[in-house]
Amino acid sequence: MNVKSSLKRFRSTGVLALLIVLICVIFSITTGGLFITGMNIKNILVSSALNGVVGIGMTFVLITGGIDLSVSGNVVMTSLVMAQMMKEGTPWVLVLVTGMIISTLVGLINGISVGKFKMVAFIVTMAIGNITKGYGKLFSNGMTVYGFPSVHGVFNKSLFGVIPGPVIMMIIIALIAFYILRYTSYGRKLYAVGGNTTAAWMAGMKTSSIVIVAYMISGFLCGWGAILMTSKLMSASASIASTLEMDAIASCVLGGTSLSGGIGSVSGTIMGAIAIAMISNGLNLMGVTPFAQEIFKGLIIFAVVALDAYQKKQLSAR
Repeated sequence: MNVKSSLKRFRSTGVLALLIVLICVIFSITTGGLFITGMNIKNILVSSALNGVVGIGMTFVLITGGIDLSVSGNVVMTSLVMAQMMKEGTPWVLVLVTGMIISTLVGLINGISVGKFKMVAFIVTMAIGNITKGYGKLFSNGMTVYGFPSVHGVFNKSLFGVIPGPVIMMIIIALIAFYILRYTSYGRKLYAVGGNTTAAWMAGMKTSSIVIVAYMISGFLCGWGAILMTSKLMSASASIASTLEMDAIASCVLGGTSLSGGIGSVSGTIMGAIAIAMISNGLNLMGVTPFAQEIFKGLIIFAVVALDAYQKKQLSAR
């Protein structure tokens, strides 16, 4: 990343930190202190884990200048396939491995379509999302699948009774992703491709391979999202992740990831996921309907994207 993008990321993270503090203050007052109780904070962190994990994968894709609208369908299909396998008595470890392979293959298909064949990411991933979600419904006959072995709930248990399992997984994945983006050759190439694909190609980078790997990472983390979701609910259905792609994108853009590519950070995405979870939780405590919450999230995404466009216009005018 160049100095300009680093400064922008720093400013975005600082603004987001202030937003989180403001959210805490507002909802603490409106809920009579219920928002900042230990149990509710734990609920917020657990709720942010799925968006955080999937959002990290989305960050890799957005940095390339692409987008992945298949994450919801990927999580649904992977969850239902794993659920059916567990219900039929398939060995648990084999179920997890199969789920990760399936979700990563979805990412590979997206990556090859966008990176190698230069298909439009928005259309391709939306189509793949419809295919995977439809296959999940077909596979399960539209029914909710139960009957998991008790061991599958291990991902939802708390470490020392304090730190929830989903939060631990989010932290581990975030640290690995942070290392990849900050300290590896692939991470530097990823930012280069997102910043200027033509220049990166002329510099000798295999741009198509870099894009393919980014989508595979997104698919792989959808698999982890499916594991965390089914471990929490001990069931799977076609409606478990209906708004996941929008929440993941909102987490990324709130954290300073540019939809035009070349800019993004794991820490910003995690903070964005926590902010989204805080807003949803606070509105739930206030009794706001889910329909109004969707409007509120949409307004947040619109405002952040508008601000990003305004900043780019200001920079280009200099």
